Amino acid sequence: MAARALHARQILVRPGAMDDAQSRALGYRNGVKRVPPDGVPLWRDGAAPFSQSLYLRGTWAALALLIGLGSVSFAVFSGTDVTPAHIVVPALLCGFGTLFAFWQVLLLVKAAKRTSLSLFTMTATIAAVAALAVASLIHDRAMPALTELWNIHSGDSELGDLTVRASPDGRRLYVSGAYGTRSEEKVRAALKQHPTIREVVLEGPGGRASAGFEIARMIRRARLATRVDTACASACTIAFLGGVERTISPSGRLGFHSASFPGMDEDDMHDSNRVIRNFLVHSAGVTPEFARKVIDTPAESMWVPSREELLAGKVVTR
Repeated sequence: MAARALHARQILVRPGAMDDAQSRALGYRNGVKRVPPDGVPLWRDGAAPFSQSLYLRGTWAALALLIGLGSVSFAVFSGTDVTPAHIVVPALLCGFGTLFAFWQVLLLVKAAKRTSLSLFTMTATIAAVAALAVASLIHDRAMPALTELWNIHSGDSELGDLTVRASPDGRRLYVSGAYGTRSEEKVRAALKQHPTIREVVLEGPGGRASAGFEIARMIRRARLATRVDTACASACTIAFLGGVERTISPSGRLGFHSASFPGMDEDDMHDSNRVIRNFLVHSAGVTPEFARKVIDTPAESMWVPSREELLAGKVVTR
């Protein structure tokens, strides 16, 4: 239902129609009385029943928050390089949506005050709880996601420590450290510089899945083998699975878990985890059962399969 009468109407009284005392008693000033607007104005209280105000203002507040938080999710999963617009636009939409929602809640409290003291008290209490819930939602979802987007845009200084070096005979490439934004460029440059590389030895705690996927594609296109001698986890395992032959030493360990992004919950990450599952099964050739176990492992945990599980899951070739 659209809001109506956004400005208070003015009722004019002819001079002499009543004396000054009667005029003031009825709310007239200088022959004019301001009457609250009909319907539910967008920016201020009106004269509509509380139930109507509750329905409309609740809907408006929810839509504003949905647009703000939705813009953050859109920026996270846009699939394009992170630009300042991916951060600034969602931040502005979230800020405006939150302020607009708070304002609608305050107007609801004002509408309740026009009705009865008991309804005013109850509405004010619920409004305070709702405001805290909205603030918590922004703090737990929008802020971590926007902060992470900024980290990606600024170059991932905390994840940009990938070390790449070739063996003296030029047959092996050692890749170790965390995978930050554009870390794959170091691997690409090394493979171009050393065309005799036949095996990539990987080690590291992981990092950006996008870098892991790109390194895996480079390894697969060059028909290289991969090996782990120590520990390779998270995005590092994605790169490892690019090998046409994949081996681990007796002391080597592989660590798997589902995808994650700060501020995003399991439902938000559904499509990302589906991409990982498809990669595991269709590109890397692991068994569907193994891929399901990877996706079922929470992002805050780590599954370290035994050598027997790795062989059965076709993660290692020998």
